Amino acid sequence: MQLPPFEPGGQIRVRLADTDSSPRFATKIEGKAGSGYWIYAPYTDDYRSMIRAQDELEVSMMWKGAVYFFGATVIGERHDRVKLLLISDPEFIRREQRREFVRVPVVLDAQIACNPVMRGESTDEWATVTAIDISGGGVGLFVWNKDVPVWLSAGQRIWIALPIGPDGSTARVIGQVVRLEKPEEGPSDGLSVGVRFIEISERERRAIVRFVCDRQRELIRKSAQRSDD
Repeated sequence: MQLPPFEPGGQIRVRLADTDSSPRFATKIEGKAGSGYWIYAPYTDDYRSMIRAQDELEVSMMWKGAVYFFGATVIGERHDRVKLLLISDPEFIRREQRREFVRVPVVLDAQIACNPVMRGESTDEWATVTAIDISGGGVGLFVWNKDVPVWLSAGQRIWIALPIGPDGSTARVIGQVVRLEKPEEGPSDGLSVGVRFIEISERERRAIVRFVCDRQRELIRKSAQRSDD
């Protein structure tokens, strides 16, 4: 099987291995080293990705319409203008023939409602939640215990209203709850909710992907500013 080349500037995503709850961070390859590859240490809004030396990583890369997954270990780091991580030569794990969407961290006031029957359905049962990450394929939510709707359950089809327009306009899509659990990090008096979009127009998808791209650029800009300080 031909595998994607690891070249400077190549876009990759990394996360801590052996834990499905670990977020994926978008970053890129800086260059080849004798014992592996230098990658840019990814940042979020308020903390570095917390990836450090000796961590085992899952590395993913889009190539020719498929997603390729590799295992690697962080074997070093250095500080130039930005922080770089040295990872071992990635070992191929698996290939998935699917479209993968970049997920970025956010803090957005969103709304959800239950039992969507048809597009355009009105409802007065909206509940306010916090969107904590978003991609073109789904959204991660956090709901405080006191605000958890009685109808919220795994497998439930729901409306999601996301204020992602440049003018503050809202995109409404239908999703399905695929994860409902206590978060391993952050506040313990709430629920972490994973939602996959199941009914979404191309217009709404484009709006969400555009928002995600703008958000990525914002995170990269903040990362560069921190490194220059």
